Amino acid sequence: MRRFGIFLTSFLFIIISSCKSSRAADFKESLDQSERRAFEIIVGKEGSGEEKLKYLEKEDYKGAIKAVEQQAVEFDALIAAIRKLSSEGVPEGESLKTASVEYYQALKALNVFDKKEIEQQALLKTLKNNESKNASDSLMTLTRQKKQLYNAVYEKEARLHTAAESFKAANGL
Repeated sequence: MRRFGIFLTSFLFIIISSCKSSRAADFKESLDQSERRAFEIIVGKEGSGEEKLKYLEKEDYKGAIKAVEQQAVEFDALIAAIRKLSSEGVPEGESLKTASVEYYQALKALNVFDKKEIEQQALLKTLKNNESKNASDSLMTLTRQKKQLYNAVYEKEARLHTAAESFKAANGL
């Protein structure tokens, strides 16, 4: 009788533990899908990032700007989907979710910044000598600002990596 009680307790503990890790695994899989979606937005063969490049090759700045605006919409949807994920009962889930949201917001800011550069390039095409010099200087300023956005993305990616490692450790993944 005593052995049966120990066996039953062990069995229930295993079931409860597996439910927690299953919830954590599902949560992690949802975030992994978000990562694949972000990849598709930026560099996917049919993504808006690829579309933007095609327009730029043709010097169709209006089309490129529309593609950048589409990227913004897609990133907003991605970020909203991550925010809706439930991290309840998942150890370190909330910190991983927060780090993911911050990372994708930084990535969105970096990619949407292209709109300013595209607008400046379009302006450069219409200007004469002296005006062109000033516009080129503005383009260099934008390049410096973009470097800051890259640095923000690197920082957020490092935080995301740390949160993911803590999440894996806490959930035995």
